[in-house]
Parts: sequence; C-alpha cells; structure tokens
Amino acid sequence: MTEADQPRQPQSILGLARQLVSGVIQLGRLEFERGRQEIGQMVAETKAGAALIGVGAAFAFLALISIDVAVVLAMSALLDAVSPLAGTIIVVAAFVLLAIGYALVGVVNVAVVVGLLLAAALFAIPTYLGFTAGWLAALLVVFLQLGLAGILVMRGVHQVRIGPPNETIESVKEDIAWAKRLLRRG
Repeated sequence: MTEADQPRQPQSILGLARQLVSGVIQLGRLEFERGRQEIGQMVAETKAGAALIGVGAAFAFLALISIDVAVVLAMSALLDAVSPLAGTIIVVAAFVLLAIGYALVGVVNVAVVVGLLLAAALFAIPTYLGFTAGWLAALLVVFLQLGLAGILVMRGVHQVRIGPPNETIESVKEDIAWAKRLLRRG
C-alpha cells in the first residue's frame, strides 16, 4: 500500500507548525528572489540614462576635437564681419540660450547663473571693445560646447533613478496581511 492509498490522519499541532514555518521560509525565499529580479530590471532600465551620459560625453569629446576648427573659424569670421555691438549681442545671446538649456533640465541655481553671467561678460566686453582674435572665438566656442555637454549629461543624470523594489514590498505587505488573517481565523 502506498502513502497515497493510506487514509490521511489528522496532523498534530507540532506538524502543522512545522509546515507553516516551512511555508513561510519558502515564501521568504521567493519574495527575496522577486526583489532581486525587480532590482535587476530597474538597473536594466537605467541603461537609457547612462547611454545619455555617454552620448553627452562623446558629444563633448567629438565637438572639441573634430568640429572645433570649423566652428572657431566661423565664429572668428562672424565677429570680424559684424560691428562690435552686434558681436556683443551674439555672444550674450549664446549664453542666454545656454542658461535656458540649463533651466530646461532643472539646473537653476545661483552658481550656474553667476558662472554664466561671468562667462558672458568675459567674452562680451572684449568683443564690444573690438577684439575679435581667433583665440577669443576659440575660447568662446569651447565654453559653449562644454555648456552644451553639461546640459546633456545633467539630462542623463536626471533619467537615472534607482529606488526600492516597490512591487516586492507591496507583495510582502500582502503576504503579511494574508498571514495575519489566517492566524486570526485559526
């Protein structure tokens, strides 16, 4: 006669307690595994933000190496071709656009504003006084490109988020509530 054929005898309280403890331990292991999987999924979703940071860094690198020569020459020619007042307006407008970019990504604080104002003055005053040397245009382009790279990196940082495994926490709370209801009935 097999175990399945034998009539079931009522278990003792000790046997039921062992079975309950075993079930709780197994449930705990399953919830731990679920939490681990949920955190792994969050890390995978964070790759998009990390990719934006990488793109921002690559943009800064490529902009400073491959595009700089053309942009610097164009800026130098533009500053030579326009009046000092128009050149000053162009410089200030570039920094205003940079400030707007930082505001769009949520980086608006005193240090950023003061830094952009100082940089704008650093370039606007010599331009207004008629200095249109190539080095000034090159330095202006570097400042603007680094500012744009900063905006891209900050945007990527804002997209990177890792938090607690909310689904697992809710599931554990439901399991605890279920166990409490079960104990109240029994």
